[in-house]
Amino acid sequence: MKKTLLIIISMIALLIIIQGCFNLIPVITGSTITGVARFFDKVNGQHAGIVVTLQSNAATKTTVTDANGNYTFTGLALGNYVIIASDPSNNYFPASLVITIAATGTKTVQDLVLTKVINHVIIFREAESGWANAGVPTTVIGDILTSKIGMTQGTGINQYEYRSLRGGSPNLQFNFGDLLIIEGDQPQDFYDIYTANKSVFDSFVYNGGSIFWVAADNGWASGDFTSTLPGSVTWRDQYETHNDIVTFNHPITRNFPPQMEGNYASHGGFQTANNPFINNLVTYLRETNGLLPTFIEYRYGFGRILATTTPLEWYVTNGPTNVPPNYNYNISYKDLFVLMLTRALKYFMGLPVSPNIQ
Repeated sequence: MKKTLLIIISMIALLIIIQGCFNLIPVITGSTITGVARFFDKVNGQHAGIVVTLQSNAATKTTVTDANGNYTFTGLALGNYVIIASDPSNNYFPASLVITIAATGTKTVQDLVLTKVINHVIIFREAESGWANAGVPTTVIGDILTSKIGMTQGTGINQYEYRSLRGGSPNLQFNFGDLLIIEGDQPQDFYDIYTANKSVFDSFVYNGGSIFWVAADNGWASGDFTSTLPGSVTWRDQYETHNDIVTFNHPITRNFPPQMEGNYASHGGFQTANNPFINNLVTYLRETNGLLPTFIEYRYGFGRILATTTPLEWYVTNGPTNVPPNYNYNISYKDLFVLMLTRALKYFMGLPVSPNIQ
C-alpha cells in the first residue's frame, strides 16, 4: 500500500514538473506582421505617431509607429488583411496595402509612404470629351467635388480647377498637395499631348505627387491611349459587363456587393504583374472573365496613383438602375458607381469615408 501511494505521489510530482516545463515554452497564438510607415518628406527619427490600422473581416487592430516608423501586429490568424497608415494630424493622406498571411510566422511587408494631404484638385479634360457626347456633363467630377466634398471652383486652397492639354504650352505647374485627375474618354490629341509630356507627370508622382487616372479610353471620343501610367503601368483593351470586387475591407469598397454590373463596366485590364517599378499595389475591382485588375492603387517612388478602367463619369448619369441580387441594400448599380467615385475622391484626399451605403 505504501509502495502504491509512493508511486502515485511520484507520478503527480512528475506531472507538476512537466507542466512547469511546458509553461516555460511561449504559446504561439498566431502570426506577426512587421513593417515601416513613414512620411515622404521627413528623415529617419521623425516618423513617430503614424496610426496603423489592420482590418480583416473578423476584426480591426490599431497601433502607432515609433520614431523610425516601425510597427508590429501579433497574434494574427491566417487570411487577408488591409493595412492603412494615416496621419492623426491630417497633414498627410493615408497609404494602404493588401496582404495575405498564408503560413504561421513573421511577415515583413512593404513600406507605407504618406504623402501630402490634398488641398487643391486639377482636372485635366477637353470640353468635347466623350462624356459630353454621351450626355454626361463636362463638369461631372467638379459637381461631385462641390456637392459631396464642399469644394468650390478656383485656383486656391480647397478649390478645384479645369485644365486643357491643348494650346501649345499647357499649364503643367503642380504643387505637392495638388491632386491631378485625368478624366476618361478623351480625344486622341489629349492622349498624344499627355504622352509627349509624360515625364512631367511621372516626375510629379515619383517625388510625392498624386494622380487619379480614369483610364477608360476607346469610348465615345475614340481616343486610344497607348503610352503608360507613372510606374510603366499599362492596360489591355477589352470591354466587360461585370467586374468583381476583390478587396472588401477598404474604405472605397466596404459593404459593396461582390459584383458590379454595367454597360462596358470596364474598358480594359491593368497589366501589373512583375512590375518592378511599383509598390503597395491594391486591387479593388477586376474583370469577371479576363481577371485582370480594373481599379487599382499603387505607389510609384514617393507618390500615389489611383487608376481605373471603369467609366465612372459615365455612370453618374447613365448607370444601370437595377439593384444587385441578394444585396442587403436597396440601391442601384448606378448609385453604387457614384458612391464608388465619391469614396475614391474622399479617400485619396485624406477625408473621412463613411462605410454607410445609404
